[in-house]
Amino acid sequence: MKRKSDLLRVFQLARPFWGRIFGISILIVMLSGLNQIYPLINRSLIDLISSGDTKFFLFGKPTFINLIVLLFIIKILSTIVNRTSVYASNILGYRLLHHLREVGYRHLLSLSIPYFNKNTSGKVMNKLARGTDGIRGIISNLGINFLPGAVTAIIAIFVVSSINWPIGLATASMFVPFFFLRLVRFQKLSKLEKKQNRIWDREYSHFWEVVSNIRLVKTFATERYEINKLREVSARLTKNKFRMERIGNEGTSADILVDLWTVSIYTYIFYLGFSHQFTIGVVVLLVSYVEMIKQPLWNLSWIFWEVKYTMIGIRDYFKILDARSDLVEINQPITPASTRGRVEFEKVWFKYPEKSGQDVFHGISFVVEPGKILALVGKSGVGKTTIAHLMVRFFDPDKGRILIDGVDLRDLSFDYLHHTTGLVMQESHLFDETIVENLRYGKPGATREEMEIACRVAHADEFIRKFPKGIDTVIGERGVRLSGGQRQRLSIARTILKNPKVLILDEATSALDSHSEMLVQDALWKLIQGRTTIIIAHRLSTVQKADEIIVLDEKKIREKGTHNELIKEHGIYASLHLIQAGQLHKLKRWDLIG
Repeated sequence: MKRKSDLLRVFQLARPFWGRIFGISILIVMLSGLNQIYPLINRSLIDLISSGDTKFFLFGKPTFINLIVLLFIIKILSTIVNRTSVYASNILGYRLLHHLREVGYRHLLSLSIPYFNKNTSGKVMNKLARGTDGIRGIISNLGINFLPGAVTAIIAIFVVSSINWPIGLATASMFVPFFFLRLVRFQKLSKLEKKQNRIWDREYSHFWEVVSNIRLVKTFATERYEINKLREVSARLTKNKFRMERIGNEGTSADILVDLWTVSIYTYIFYLGFSHQFTIGVVVLLVSYVEMIKQPLWNLSWIFWEVKYTMIGIRDYFKILDARSDLVEINQPITPASTRGRVEFEKVWFKYPEKSGQDVFHGISFVVEPGKILALVGKSGVGKTTIAHLMVRFFDPDKGRILIDGVDLRDLSFDYLHHTTGLVMQESHLFDETIVENLRYGKPGATREEMEIACRVAHADEFIRKFPKGIDTVIGERGVRLSGGQRQRLSIARTILKNPKVLILDEATSALDSHSEMLVQDALWKLIQGRTTIIIAHRLSTVQKADEIIVLDEKKIREKGTHNELIKEHGIYASLHLIQAGQLHKLKRWDLIG
């Protein structure tokens, strides 16, 4: 299938606005037509003054009063049409920009986790912003500058040619060498522009991360290091910009050529005037029209460069839109009327695509019956969190199946799956919004009463009551105004509002102090009741109440049973239990240290 041109895709993205673009184009064409009348009025006025006789296509025998009144009418109409077109164009540009941002944002949200693992958020957002601004610029420039410029040039060439065809031909022909010389310059500049964007995208992503991790910067006192790094980047960008400007100066030859060409045409026009082949009015008319043709030439050249320049960024935007999710919903997904919560892993094989094919599981199988608790333990890197990610379909298994109530996750609708499953992670993901807005992620239509109940169950009301604005308090980026335990309790309250049938707890208490852990553990125990639960934990004290414990090691399930059963086996679990009890000589045996 032949790939559509980038420019065609630009106009297709603007399809909802074609009607408005057409209306604005009509206004601009009208404005160009009105502007063409000024030189004709000037010619008639000059001829009337110099010889007492003139002609004008609207009047048989125009008088001074006729021409002045017409001049006023044309001027007023031009002002009204110009103001209307500028207003409509500005509103169109604003709406188009937000439409394009929504298109890009919606597509980003549809992509799966592997895409974001491979592309840093700062770089993606920079490309998104540059692409949307570029598309808006192309639509605006082509409508506001290219169209009137082209119409003006065509009409002017037609009028000049009707008076003297050699002058019309000479004026039109100067477009050819001008565009050829500019094209050569643009081809050189485009390579440097791509380099400029690559540098800025890479470094912008880093500086965005610096701001996001400002506490780390302050902790290690690396402000000077980051400032020096910014200076180095600025120096590279400036050096590249100097090269671009030098190449840009090479385009002066095209400007000089047009100036010489124009002066030659003026010389010929003045010669015909001196030899009385043209009246003074005709000489002024031709000079005005030649200038009218020359000005659109500059505009069209500038637009040509702007289009080429912005297309570099727009192509990055298109790459984002062309990215496809690794996970897709089938055409007719299943949405069960009710959920029991039986979870089954059936001979699951998995490796991370973005980690050089790193193997994680080789055919693991287990079942969690409805309402039961399964605990997953093992050293770091054995795939405990991967099971959580597979359960919520951040990834799909390479082989085997994961089922809820006997239905493959790949056959379920995304909405049903994400409503049915709840994931509480070690790191609480919160937004720089009010507590209310963060809780609404669990249930968008939740009432304030439901939120307050969820906060009480999660022991979050303990600290929320101390805020002057209560649940309307803004908690800062990533919940920075809350402690770790407070963030985790708020995250649990959000999950309580969601009310999932299957719950996954991924190291939900590992980073908390004793007091916070006690409160969070109590909140989690309330949350667990009546739900199928998978607990991932390093602290074995948190998994002892589980109905079944699975020990993962070397891509397989190595042990399975209750706490007491596994202790009696004297295997990996028993060793981990002894390690946490203080018998550190077991660390080396189980490769937990070198």
